[in-house]
Amino acid sequence: MECFVAVADLLHFGRAASSLHLSQPALSGRIRSLETEVGVRLLDRDRRSVALTEAGRAFLPAARETLAAAHAASTAARRTARGESGQLRLGFTVIAFHTSLPRGVQQYRAQYPDVVVDLVERNSPALEEALVSGEIDLAILHPPLRQPGLVVQELPAEQLVLAFPETHPLADRAVLTFADLDREPLLAAPRAIGPALYDRLMAAFAQAGAVAQVVQEVTPMTTLTGLVAAGSGIGFVTQGIANARRPGVTFTAVRGAPDLPLAAAWLSPDPLPSANNFLAIARRVLTDRSAEASASRA
Repeated sequence: MECFVAVADLLHFGRAASSLHLSQPALSGRIRSLETEVGVRLLDRDRRSVALTEAGRAFLPAARETLAAAHAASTAARRTARGESGQLRLGFTVIAFHTSLPRGVQQYRAQYPDVVVDLVERNSPALEEALVSGEIDLAILHPPLRQPGLVVQELPAEQLVLAFPETHPLADRAVLTFADLDREPLLAAPRAIGPALYDRLMAAFAQAGAVAQVVQEVTPMTTLTGLVAAGSGIGFVTQGIANARRPGVTFTAVRGAPDLPLAAAWLSPDPLPSANNFLAIARRVLTDRSAEASASRA
């Protein structure tokens, strides 16, 4: 069909063959094959001239449309393979979206406007299940992961700070230790949500000879800060959540407080091209933010 359109445009077999990088006999053979398939003669030709038949004139517009559609289909396939179009179903935790991740999503949407981004917020265990079931393509969550078959790529961790009611006696201290928190009413996420972080916090209390007096299990951390403001206790949150501020709450560094790990995860073996493109942007904005936070602490 491409050969036919070239001959119809140039009305010359020699020039059409040259434009298609074919020999003239090969071009003539392809035209004959097309006419056999269509069942009618499309071109009148002799040694000196070429002309479209009535059937050829009727066939030409549809031939052009077919070639354009084939070109568009090929372009769409290549763009999808490069992650430039299609869909990205992105899962994230509340904590992850209190990093610079929203800026990364904004940059991704600007750079890849033809990719539809669906955002899904859940806790880490639920995001793992969503990856395994195929409900989402990529998740930004908190390792270690428990579901088999997932690939994990570490991202810059989030520093934990302590949230106090602003009227608390320790709220004016610049830096605290775990010993200072002995038997203080503590708000914490259930261990089932993040057993590794929970155990590290409890170990830090024990190492300081302090009792971690958990008075209420709370999730997510944004709710925890609300309970702190209400005077229900104190609790650890990420620096990103602290940066959002909350009336009635003061945030203080605690020496020896663990980081909260952050990672991207997807179902083995490889992420979708669209997910791969997002990861490149997410790594950059999260790394830049981590460097800025380190410089600020220094």
